[in-house]
This record gives sequence, C-alpha cells and structure tokens, in this order.
Amino acid sequence: MKRTLLALICSSLLLTACSSGTKPDPYIGDSPDYIYAKGQAYLHKNDYNDAITAYQSLDSQYPFEQYSQKGDLALIYAYYKNDQAALALTSADRYIHLYPTDPNVAYAYYMTGVVDFENGRGFLQRRLPYDMAQHNPDNYSTAFHSFNQVVVGYPNSPYSQDARRRMMYLNNTLAQYQLNVANFYLQRKAYVAAANRAQVVLLNFPQTPAVQGALEVMVESYQALGLPDLAKNSQAILNKNFPAGA
Repeated sequence: MKRTLLALICSSLLLTACSSGTKPDPYIGDSPDYIYAKGQAYLHKNDYNDAITAYQSLDSQYPFEQYSQKGDLALIYAYYKNDQAALALTSADRYIHLYPTDPNVAYAYYMTGVVDFENGRGFLQRRLPYDMAQHNPDNYSTAFHSFNQVVVGYPNSPYSQDARRRMMYLNNTLAQYQLNVANFYLQRKAYVAAANRAQVVLLNFPQTPAVQGALEVMVESYQALGLPDLAKNSQAILNKNFPAGA
C-alpha cells in the first residue's frame, strides 16, 4: 500500500514524541490488560484523548503483545472519532502492515475506507448538507478500493455489508463528478473535452444514474462539433435506455 512506509515512519515518530514529551506516561509500569481496560473505558465514555493516551502507552510499553494489538485496532477508531483523520489513516495502515493475516485486519481496511469516504471532514461538514460529487474524487477512489478489500477479502466480516453499500454510493458519486466536469466543459463550449469526459461515465460507470446525463452531453457536444452521425448514435442509445426522458 502506498501509505505503508509513511505509516511506519509516522508511527515511529508518534511513539518517540509520546516518550519524550513534557507529559509523563501515566501508565508506566501498569500491566497491559489494565492499560487496555482503561483505554476501552475512556473510549466508551467518548473520552478520546484519554483513550488515545492509554493505547499509545500500551503500544510503547508492550509492543506486539495481544493487548497491544487490540489497542492498536481501537486506536484507529479513537483517532477517527477525535477528528484526527491523518493519524487514523496512519494507524490503520500500520496495523495492516504489521498484522496482514489477522482476520481483524478487515476492520483496519474498513476504517481506512470510512476516513477517506469522509475525506477528513470536520464536525460541521459531517452534519450539514455536503455534495461529495462537487469535489476532487481522489479520496473517494481510495475509499472505494479499501471497501473493496473488505468485500472481496473478508466477505463474512461484520463490515462487508456496509462496505458494499458505501461502494455503491461512491460509484454513483464518482460518476456524477465526471458528469459535473463534462457539463463544466459543455457550458464553456469545450465540446471535445465535454464529449470525452461523458464517455468516461459510460465506460467506467455504466450502471449509474449519471449515464443519462452523460449521453445528453454527448448528443449536444457532437451536434455542436458538426458530427451528426455520432450525435444520432448517442441519441439512439439515449432513447432506447431512457425513453421517458428522451
């Protein structure tokens, strides 16, 4: 994975920072099961900062032990809920790299998808109307890939159903983004670019609602370019597949 090296570097820096910071580790000398239980208690109380402190201490004092592995998984969620998207992604990628054969790695893939799905948005943006199709889709493509890892690699995991649902939504969103770009070009009379972008929708997202709009863009673009045969073919496909809107 592209972020793996960065994840390992960042995680090392985080652990170094934790051990050399001004705040002393409050769990020095405590047993791993005790530290993990404290982290879980804080997590259940939505006290994410203290939960993070516990999980970081656990990983620092008892690396690669059973409770540390469980804490590493919980740390992903704690960072996510604490609106620390970059650290959540780093923690998830680190877990995937360290425990690639662990069945629970499905959760790390799933959370990577969730964080990219939300594109690192903050509290207000997650709760106010937000059109994902109006923004650059790079994060959404990455999220789609992560969810696909869950659906294909871990179909019986408790996260696969939601991952599949999010994949369908993302597929429609990515298609709509391409259609938005096509319409942008069309409005500026860049007809070749508009037609080409509309074709991307037909080729890559053939089962999405954006197909109708893409065909309409192609008809108008080809007509403006003086290509009546291509315009006629596009219109015929539009009429056949969307007779009510033709």
